[in-house]
Amino acid sequence: MKTRIIALLLTGLAAIHLYPALPTGHGEEAASLETYFRRQLQAVTDSLTRLQEAVSRQATPAIVRLHFSGSRLAYKKVEFLTEYYYPHLIRSINGPALPFADGENSKTILPPKGFQLIEEKIFSGEVPEDTTAVLTLTAELKSQLEEIGRQTDPYGFMDPYLFDAMRFEIYRIIALGISGYDSPVALLSVPEAAAALQGVQLGLDRYSKRLQDTALQRRTMLLFRSARQYLLQHRAFNTFDRLHFITVYANPLSTLLLRWQQQLQLTLPAERRILSPDAPHLFATAWLHPNGYTPAREADPTAEKIRLGARLFYDKALSGNGQRSCASCHQPDKAFTDGLPKSPSLDGSSTVARNAPTLLNVGFQSKLFYDSRAVFLERQVADVVHNKTEMDGSLQLAAAAFRKDTTYRRLFTDAFPGAHEAVNADNIANALSSYLRALNSLQSRFDQYMNGNPAALGSLEKKGFNVFMGKGKCGTCHFAPLFNGVAPPYFLEPESEVLGVPASDQPKSALDKDPGKYILWQIPIQQYAFKTSGVRNSALTAPYMHNGVFRTLEDVIDFYDKGGGEGLGIAPENQTLPKDKLQLNALEKKALIAFMQALTDTVSYKKY
Repeated sequence: MKTRIIALLLTGLAAIHLYPALPTGHGEEAASLETYFRRQLQAVTDSLTRLQEAVSRQATPAIVRLHFSGSRLAYKKVEFLTEYYYPHLIRSINGPALPFADGENSKTILPPKGFQLIEEKIFSGEVPEDTTAVLTLTAELKSQLEEIGRQTDPYGFMDPYLFDAMRFEIYRIIALGISGYDSPVALLSVPEAAAALQGVQLGLDRYSKRLQDTALQRRTMLLFRSARQYLLQHRAFNTFDRLHFITVYANPLSTLLLRWQQQLQLTLPAERRILSPDAPHLFATAWLHPNGYTPAREADPTAEKIRLGARLFYDKALSGNGQRSCASCHQPDKAFTDGLPKSPSLDGSSTVARNAPTLLNVGFQSKLFYDSRAVFLERQVADVVHNKTEMDGSLQLAAAAFRKDTTYRRLFTDAFPGAHEAVNADNIANALSSYLRALNSLQSRFDQYMNGNPAALGSLEKKGFNVFMGKGKCGTCHFAPLFNGVAPPYFLEPESEVLGVPASDQPKSALDKDPGKYILWQIPIQQYAFKTSGVRNSALTAPYMHNGVFRTLEDVIDFYDKGGGEGLGIAPENQTLPKDKLQLNALEKKALIAFMQALTDTVSYKKY
């Protein structure tokens, strides 16, 4: 259907729900935007040509960097369209400067390309590390953009999708722009956000004649200008007030764009999403839905499934010896962890392989386990139940036992009406997964603040958010608004990182030898790689990391502040965490912890 569906296919997700019908709306505004798109792509390639010329004539580093900055500013003005219509190409345009291979779709290691790698080479030293490499990478990027410019979408640019693209760009600016995710070395994130907003404003302005509400039009355009002015007046990366920008400018702009879309009656066809298209802004947690990761619509949670799943969660009949339930290692009073570095093995004399993570907000994870080996919660449930060291049970044998229980037979019939035999292994897994998807913890004080309660956060917590999303670089892996490793606006593939985690908390500890994702695919760059965990409720989920090595949040922050394993002198060659020290001061560390404590919510899920 649309080109961006290809990006979904590349994530390894098995449940892809295509649009049932195309929207209408390919008017003069959409045609004008398509023309803008191709002209602006040409402007980007022209600026890249000037960059090539500067590098070729061995211009001063300042001049080379100026041309690079001009190129990416030009790209940012068209990013909202490029990212939306060609997301499967973004890794080679402005993706991380890291090699890639996910094992599922590519076992061959793909080298990094695009703006971020060019940035790394131009900004890392006094002169480009390798002018030949810079010229080659720039030529490849130009070729990529020129090819996009020659393509035509068979359905054309359509009004509802264009508004979708504009709102997605607001989300992208928040989560991937001002956080430094796509400008990690040059730290040009703030002025680039202004350019991205300019592109969105230019797109929206084409619909001004059609909008009858002139007051809404004036208010929106004034806010765009004010937002861009604020960004251009506060360019410094480390001191930029992201919380102010998001609450005063970005979130209101997103809300106003939605009003335009509604007044113009531009409706998107039904699509399964984590964040509803009707959400007023990125932090509107009431519009976040974990059903986007269910294997099929038939597997979506219902009240009856959740009720059954809650009972099963505490039932020890799922274990082989009848002595352990899911709640044994995921205890509600400990935010569904067990407070141990590693849970006891079923044999009572050893431990399981890894730390028991919280189950709160697990429905918002598109991959499960530290090594991302399970796509759906149903698969995770089956793996845990059948794992010899964890539960050593059998869903099939449990189903046979439950068929003899009149209460369970009634609960299964209510949860799965019309089934020939409701009590079966698949339905046990789905009921448990339905309960887990209901464990949503998204009403913390931070969420209350972002949704209209200015008294919900104190000054130290506000500062902590800005450190988290700025100088601390936490937000480049733990993406807002969920603060896990799944980035908006698509909420697809979770990040995995190689941090260089030590085996113990003792001085001069060696690197932990757990191979991480490498055990699945035997791909060298995945050695010691683990899925990025969420930080919501992290104040309650100690100890931390896959091996539970860090006992406190202070320990975790110190580890990152030193540059991970590099700072400890144990970094593997493929460490993906930036190796430079963050140089956080005592107040910044204290503020970070205060912010993470403000992400605690132990109330909203207890109705289940």
